Amino acid sequence: MNDQHKRISPLLKTDALFAVLMGVSALALYIRTLAPSLLWGDSAEFQTLSYTLGMTHPSGYMTQIMLGKLFTYIPVGNIAYRVNLMSAFFGALAVALVYLIVRMLGGRPIPGISASMMLALTPFFWWRALIAESYAPAAGMVATIWLLFLFWRQTQKWVYLFLAGLAGGLSIGIHSTVIMTTLPVLAIMAMTTRKRADWLAAAAGALLGLLLTFSFFLYLDHRDPPSSIYNTVFRPSLSAIGLTLSDFDTPLERFFAIFPADRFWSFYFTAGPGEINRRLVEYLSFYPVWAVILIFIGIFALFRRDWRDSLYPLISFPVIWGFAITVAFSVYQEFYVPAAIFVYVWFGLGASIILELLEQIFQKKQAGIRVLQITVSILLIALPLWQSRRDLNLAITNGYTSFVRRDHIYPIFAPDKAIRDAMKIINRIEDDAIVFADWDKLYSYIYTAHIEEGRTGIAFHEATITDNLALAQTTLAYIDANIDVRPIYFTVFMPELTELYHVQQINTTLYRIHRK
Repeated sequence: MNDQHKRISPLLKTDALFAVLMGVSALALYIRTLAPSLLWGDSAEFQTLSYTLGMTHPSGYMTQIMLGKLFTYIPVGNIAYRVNLMSAFFGALAVALVYLIVRMLGGRPIPGISASMMLALTPFFWWRALIAESYAPAAGMVATIWLLFLFWRQTQKWVYLFLAGLAGGLSIGIHSTVIMTTLPVLAIMAMTTRKRADWLAAAAGALLGLLLTFSFFLYLDHRDPPSSIYNTVFRPSLSAIGLTLSDFDTPLERFFAIFPADRFWSFYFTAGPGEINRRLVEYLSFYPVWAVILIFIGIFALFRRDWRDSLYPLISFPVIWGFAITVAFSVYQEFYVPAAIFVYVWFGLGASIILELLEQIFQKKQAGIRVLQITVSILLIALPLWQSRRDLNLAITNGYTSFVRRDHIYPIFAPDKAIRDAMKIINRIEDDAIVFADWDKLYSYIYTAHIEEGRTGIAFHEATITDNLALAQTTLAYIDANIDVRPIYFTVFMPELTELYHVQQINTTLYRIHRK
């Protein structure tokens, strides 16, 4: 084993113990503040489809849904709560693995613990670990891939590359951010190995992961429950995206229709300069000045220690973070979550450098260095706690945080609000009704009707799937084919309804349409 491999530090039994301690502590905190029930929007979709096993909205969450199904078997709370637990688990996993990564890259235990604490308590990371979404799982998978890659760098055993490739292939069905980390892995391999077994192992693992992910797609595609995105969104509105039923009648056609490969990179640099500048300032505000200093020290220290090991975070972070900073759509902070893995590993390495410098400066004054080391170590543990003292106090005493309340992540004092609101609609409609709704409420209605009430005969659809608020031609044809035999309702009022149909207002949020 050459010197560059020896630079990867071996883990000790105590490291495993500390990692488990950090992960379990984070999991307990996340469960204490976890969203207690059904949510809205994408979260409600994941909560619903993890149980009914149907295809989701782009850009591909097949692995997410299959893993979510496993969490629905946990006998606690309702189905929605169990799917929320998946994010808590993967968020806690990321917290534990950050400690191990810091240690393997030469960081010290206390800075590693501090890095894990900082990640766990960062508000934008913490709250994404509380709801059914793909960002905490993506962070957990990024950390898993990085750790496995470091195990390979340490041992040169091809099995770790195989497992890293497998995790990477499966992660494509969790979130697209993992795809962004592929290039640095290939770059480091090209610079550190010429062994055919290593390349074959990585390729075999990635191929197996991709095949499993695609098999998940085929399975979900074949099941095609009424709650699938095919039925709730795409089939009634195909003309809005320039398709016909004949363009959507095979698995591959459906795959490329809802996961267009040419769209991803087009999102970069679509935000205006003013918005990009605002986000840059906002992003820096997420970190205290002392943490920013340690992060930059860690970047420099890792590069100086072994520039090969620095490539993975140095390439992956700006690719993921740059997407969040420059993308036009409003959902951008979520991409900071997997990128935070790299930030806090750098933080842990920077804190380790400070401890090493103290040793070098005061190496002849044993008593003095011990006092300084203890003081700095206490600060590294105390500062994350002090920084988050308000949220920790609220979490322990009340079960929620200031950012949960401020950002209305879930209703604190009305845990089943989404279900109760949905029941106000569902109680007023027939068992064979067709209901058009906006995306934010669509899957909360489906979950409540299909899972809570067992009324699977009610068909729910998104009213419009583009920025154009007009009904698609295929939607109008679908309505025309059913209006005489099934009651049709809208939960959003659209001006063109009164032009085309007789509209009967049932209550403030429900309208039934009849043929004129």
